[in-house]
Amino acid sequence: MSIEETLLEYHRITGRSQEYLIKVIDEIPDNIYDTRSVCINNQHVQFYEKIDLDKGKSIIYWKLDTVKAIEE
Repeated sequence: MSIEETLLEYHRITGRSQEYLIKVIDEIPDNIYDTRSVCINNQHVQFYEKIDLDKGKSIIYWKLDTVKAIEE
């Protein structure tokens, strides 16, 4: 299962929104404070979610966490 498939499955199980979109980004913006980190397929990933409650949609932004990879 790929990183994106794993993130999508996690969010489907939580049931917060009905529709999800996954986007890879180069960097987490400075104004985002609610990020999560997880290890998927031996790769460390940081991600955050932008929710549109009115439309029942969410976008999950993720990037590889190179700092965690270097620490190991």
